[in-house]
Amino acid sequence: MFSINSNFSISRLNNPEITAFFINVQKAITNNDATLLGVSGILTAYQNKLQELIDRVYVSQGSEFTAAMKAADDRRCLIFRRIRLRLQMVEVAEQNEALLAIQDVVRTHLLTKYVASVTARAYQERTSILQGFLLDLNEKLGDSGIETLGLGDDMSSLEDANNAFITAYAQRAAEKAEGNMGVTARLRDEMYDLYLQVICIVQYLANSTDTANAEKATACQAFIAHVNVLLSDAKKRLEQRLSGGDAEGEGSGEGGDSSSATDSTDSTDSGGSGSGSGEGHTDTTDPTDNGGSNGGSNGGSNSSNSSNPSNPSNPASGGNSSDPNKPSDSGVVNGDEVSF
Repeated sequence: MFSINSNFSISRLNNPEITAFFINVQKAITNNDATLLGVSGILTAYQNKLQELIDRVYVSQGSEFTAAMKAADDRRCLIFRRIRLRLQMVEVAEQNEALLAIQDVVRTHLLTKYVASVTARAYQERTSILQGFLLDLNEKLGDSGIETLGLGDDMSSLEDANNAFITAYAQRAAEKAEGNMGVTARLRDEMYDLYLQVICIVQYLANSTDTANAEKATACQAFIAHVNVLLSDAKKRLEQRLSGGDAEGEGSGEGGDSSSATDSTDSTDSGGSGSGSGEGHTDTTDPTDNGGSNGGSNGGSNSSNSSNPSNPSNPASGGNSSDPNKPSDSGVVNGDEVSF
């Protein structure tokens, strides 16, 4: 009997791995002719859902909060530079007694501590530094010094811009966390269900004794052999990742801070890479299989990773505890077609 290998559940794969697997299954369908495999009726749905999963896993998702965050950051950096330029004027003051009175404080406690490179720091570090800068301005200069330098309005604007950045950053992080935990898991389950439908149809035709279906049976048998190779490769890849056989993975995720990827809007805002062995395997035979999602804190186990839910439950319709790659529903045969 020709059947798909049921010794390995693809639900154990992480997001890039399972997406690459579904891509390779699609290639196998088109290479073997969807009509001969009896799956032409669901191929479009499979392709469309797969594209959604690819967009979620491989393509950075845009966010309105990213733009707001970038605008707030640009503004706070500009204001910081303007305030610092005014402080530099105090260093060369000679005639103005009010400026001379705060010259030492400015030179020793402000300019030396808050250098111009502050604006090149990572997002979150810059946020904290600018908060400290505002506190020091109030404490070291006092009301009279702030009034002498005319910094009142700029300090208020800097505080507003910094708070706007904090708000936008938090909103974007929440948005991405929700998307990673909800949307990606849903797309995985929906793709898994479509995959199971394909497998069930192909297995039925592969074992058909009807001579009229001989050509279809041959094509389906070849397809099953191909998918079993894909499953074997995926299993080996998973075992290598979990055992630390591959390079340690660094965060890449879905474009975001909830994973430990470098923020695209700030080249210096590089989040922490995952501890333990991650997925850093790249399949040289398939350019879409770009491993390297977040390294799991438990050595690559990837449990409960918001950017990489590697073990979602199987779909409610189609799960089978004894055979993770087969649906529990029975197929309905109508002529040469099989439906579920």
